[in-house]
Amino acid sequence: MALATILAVSTPALAHVGHGDEFNATGDVQRVEINAETDGALGIQVVPIEPAVDGSAAVLIPVTSLVEADGSTYTFVEYEGFYEPVPVTTGASQGDLIEITEGLSVGEKLVTQGGLTLYAQSLRAQPATAAQEEAPAEPVDSSVISVPTPTKGFPLLPVAGVGTVALLLVGGALAVANNGKRR
Repeated sequence: MALATILAVSTPALAHVGHGDEFNATGDVQRVEINAETDGALGIQVVPIEPAVDGSAAVLIPVTSLVEADGSTYTFVEYEGFYEPVPVTTGASQGDLIEITEGLSVGEKLVTQGGLTLYAQSLRAQPATAAQEEAPAEPVDSSVISVPTPTKGFPLLPVAGVGTVALLLVGGALAVANNGKRR
């Protein structure tokens, strides 16, 4: 029992090593190219926006379609091989649906699931800024060039492995000790 608990507690910590760069909170939301091979696995679902059931001109979309970031509300629509971010203005909500007063039209292909994933992808694929593209290269004085020495980060995986082995040994010793006391 102790062994199972130790394994259950130690394993999830290793599953998240290296994450953290998925979301970037700066920059403009950009369009994301459609990738038929991975979009389904990422949970991206697209459906056309239907006319309102009551016959009005209202555009109602699922609340799950919205992405709120940097003080703005966006949704993504499929358009010519890309998922395009569209800033929208919302109105009243009706259950799981919300009225869009500006930004969308009936018939557009709306991303109803996976908007946050697309938002994250759009920020990761930022193009170079105009200042970076237009800056002329400065001449390099080769007498002052220094080569950085490679540095290593904290060796998390070996430490985690050693920690897991240590926990297994302690857990095994405790199990043997408890088994001996029962007899």
